[in-house]
Amino acid sequence: MSKEKRGIHMGKVLANIQNKLVVVLLLIWALGPVLWLLLTSIKPENAVLSVPPKWVFKPTLENYRSLITSAEFHRYLFNTLIVASTTSILTTSMGFLSAYAFTRFRFKGSTFLPVFYLVVRMVPRITLVVPFYVIMTKLSMINTKTALIVSYTTFALPFSIWMMIGFLKELPKELEEAAAVDGCNRLQILSKIVLPLAAPGLAATAIFSFLLGWNEFLFSFVLSGPESRTLPVMIAGFETDRGVLWGQFSAAAVSIMLPAIAIALVLQRHIVKGLTMGAVKG
Repeated sequence: MSKEKRGIHMGKVLANIQNKLVVVLLLIWALGPVLWLLLTSIKPENAVLSVPPKWVFKPTLENYRSLITSAEFHRYLFNTLIVASTTSILTTSMGFLSAYAFTRFRFKGSTFLPVFYLVVRMVPRITLVVPFYVIMTKLSMINTKTALIVSYTTFALPFSIWMMIGFLKELPKELEEAAAVDGCNRLQILSKIVLPLAAPGLAATAIFSFLLGWNEFLFSFVLSGPESRTLPVMIAGFETDRGVLWGQFSAAAVSIMLPAIAIALVLQRHIVKGLTMGAVKG
């Protein structure tokens, strides 16, 4: 092998090592906090705040046991499931129907409204806390799951509409026209033609909406009460006058992450397909 070829070969090897090193560093950056959280959740109480940190210790599930046996955890978990699931169903349904109208019909405001919805989505949530609180107080909806569902749906719907518009634009209208020629009405076209083809987009939109309702803290903290609080607010309760209960805090955080990870793994095929629809043409 000539010196020139050896130089090219060494350059490729070094470039490959460099790329792998960058990937490893990015993984450490992304997964490091999660790993630390997981380790903290199984550490004994006397090892959580040790300096320097203990990497070798006897794992314990005491933090998870105390969390799972807590009546508050069961109530907050039920509230979170109800709020997140209902938000996902409402947002996906309304987002799909709205996007279908924007992509298939021309009416006054059909071009302006999607842009307006996206601008509304950009408004910081913190600026809307007081107005929402006043409105829910006037409607006697404070400390109810309905208040959380309404507020979460309000924030998730604009982006969901935009997601579904992108998906539906990629569906060929000729299929719907052919179905109409065969005698299908609009409802049959939606249920038998559009919905099956838009399933990846619906899955991606539903997961986005579910995770928003699952993780939202600010509005749950302001609008909910003892009977309607969700898990993110429960985590904030581990900061006591004796300090932060890091073991239980970490166990609760891991417990909140697991359902979201499980949903993403089960539906990853639809998510990837939905998020890449229209990415390659020709």
